[in-house]
Amino acid sequence: MTVGWHAGRSVRGGGLRFVALVCAAATLTLALTALVLSTAAYDGREQRSTARNPIVHDSDPSQPAVALWQASFDEIAQEQYSVIYIAPLSESAPLPPGLRTWPRPGQSVLSPALAERGASHGVLTRYGRASGRIAENGLADPDELLAYVRPADDRFIDREKAFTVNGYGAPGTMFGNNLNVESLKVLATTVLGLLVLPAIGLMVVAVRMGAEARRRRTVLLDALGASWTARTLVNCGETLLPAFLGTALGVAPALWASHINVTLPLTGYTVSSADVARSTAAWLIGALASFGVVVLTASVLHRVRRDGGTGLRAAGGRLPRWWPTVFPFAVLFTVQGPEPLSNGNTFLFLLIYSAGVALTMATLPSVIGLLIGLIGRALSRIGRRTGMSGTLVAGRWMAGNPGITVRLVAGLVIAIGLVGQVQLHSSRLSSEYAAARASADRLGDTVYTLTQPDPGDRTRAFLAELPSSVRAYSMTGRIDDNNRATVSVQASCAALKAIKRSCDHPAPFGVMDPDPRLSELANWFSGGTDIALRVGPVATAPATGDGRYLVLLDARGKPLPVDQIRRAAFTQLSPTPNAEIPGGSWLNGTVNRASRGAWVALFGMAGIAAMALALSLNSLAEFQRFSRSIAPLGVLTGRRRIFLATAAWTLLLPLLLAAGLGLLTNAWLATPLTNPIVGATLSTSVLASLTLTIAVIAFAVWLVGSISAIRVTDRWKPETD
Repeated sequence: MTVGWHAGRSVRGGGLRFVALVCAAATLTLALTALVLSTAAYDGREQRSTARNPIVHDSDPSQPAVALWQASFDEIAQEQYSVIYIAPLSESAPLPPGLRTWPRPGQSVLSPALAERGASHGVLTRYGRASGRIAENGLADPDELLAYVRPADDRFIDREKAFTVNGYGAPGTMFGNNLNVESLKVLATTVLGLLVLPAIGLMVVAVRMGAEARRRRTVLLDALGASWTARTLVNCGETLLPAFLGTALGVAPALWASHINVTLPLTGYTVSSADVARSTAAWLIGALASFGVVVLTASVLHRVRRDGGTGLRAAGGRLPRWWPTVFPFAVLFTVQGPEPLSNGNTFLFLLIYSAGVALTMATLPSVIGLLIGLIGRALSRIGRRTGMSGTLVAGRWMAGNPGITVRLVAGLVIAIGLVGQVQLHSSRLSSEYAAARASADRLGDTVYTLTQPDPGDRTRAFLAELPSSVRAYSMTGRIDDNNRATVSVQASCAALKAIKRSCDHPAPFGVMDPDPRLSELANWFSGGTDIALRVGPVATAPATGDGRYLVLLDARGKPLPVDQIRRAAFTQLSPTPNAEIPGGSWLNGTVNRASRGAWVALFGMAGIAAMALALSLNSLAEFQRFSRSIAPLGVLTGRRRIFLATAAWTLLLPLLLAAGLGLLTNAWLATPLTNPIVGATLSTSVLASLTLTIAVIAFAVWLVGSISAIRVTDRWKPETD
């Protein structure tokens, strides 16, 4: 153990390998901790959701009923959340978890996140005056949007749709965030692919650094008669300290998050400190496992083989000449091949497309290596003509070792492709989702629909709260035996004139109407058939069994006062007004799906950083070997700028070239998925995050490489080699 402790710092590049092992242990610990905390977050959310779910009285009529309970939905910035109307049936009725006291009639209790985000939208008075905040034990997540509302009159609650409840604690998912979150399997797969695998790659690279020196040491120990146990202890002694430091760094965020709620960047998701603290034993075991894996891997990869060597050897720089020629055919096959070859079969389309993507990403690093070789030859000619020694030396090294460049960029390119594909597949929308998004872009807030209740006095009270410029229409629909929709609209004469219709014989409207608001209504509610118009009072429109809606338009064609409409709807019209633009229910789904991109960006940036760090550290080790060979040049000339130039050409350029070509190739490969049939979208935020991450790492590697090369030159002394 003592031999290993000192040996790791006495060989060349020992300091760089020490840093690499620290980073590897930290990254692996962080990745496994993220996996453990993902499970803990889902368990905590399920426990808190179960604790607040109402126990329906009909499921156990022998118990006394304590409250009326009715769930509804509302939205802020197209993000949907639950609104719960509740009224106690006795003074001793138990409170829902998270509430300290019953709100008075006409008051609401909001979650902290809803009160903060919705203040500018009038949420503090939308359901009645907000009288308090929901405690964290009553929320699925600390940042959940949720409101409990006690109406001014208990009769406002719809007895046919509401539940009479005995208490709280029913299992399952009934309301709140759990209705919209992805399954744990999806999140765990994302963490495994974008965090754990790059962390393992970084660990392998860190262990393999300084391979030649450790190979000689292992062979020497074997020749001296050292047993397998002794050689293993030497390797453990070398690895223990960096592995311990890295594990401590990797587990530090979890220790912090166990004492305070932490909001994750990009996603805005707040991790519950209670969930983290409750799973302390699990993530500490994960940290211990990470420590053991790093130490064990270092020992296994340094084992002696039967031929007298070890599993570690310094890699060469040769590059197969034919491999880059596959790349253009792989791109062409991926972009143009899936659609004609699949013949409309979605599974076969995705299978062919995935195979093409894998082949493209496998061959792209060799193309970059070929480009680096060509650039190297050009640089050597330029350096020879201009007398720029750094350019000349770097050019010759690049031209002679393209395989090293391939290893530098291969993992980075694969990571970019993996993140890009995960983002694309997570953003795929069905035709209904895509149509809802397009409709929202065309309409904005110029038209709103609400579910109209039967009592006419509620409709009149609601309309009295609206501005004078808002026109109301009652739309009723019926589905006949042939599954055909028959829709009609009834409104006052003034309202019909606002949409340019006469009061005597108002013409129907359809999907081709010049008014885009009317055409969208026909498209979403009548299945493309014309909608009939008639004159009559809105509050007493004839009811049908298939739905009745209030349609609101502005007489001047301007956007509607949405916040004022929602306040009037939730206090005067109904607990479940379903206030939305046409196709709004589908639009909420697009918002939920779009939030996946933020998670992909978060884990993707972390995975890219880990992969880029692994490759950069490996490249720095290669550059240190290279800089030792040109150290006499720096000593004899007395110029240190030569190392800035050589590091820029051999480290910075390949990383930036890989980032540029990787992102460009990802954009090419996205075209089959971004067509309207498949419905995926390319996220500019994810691409920008990846570009920024790689650029920062590339410049950091260039700076560290230059400084390390200068330090090598400062310590260089002539040797008899």
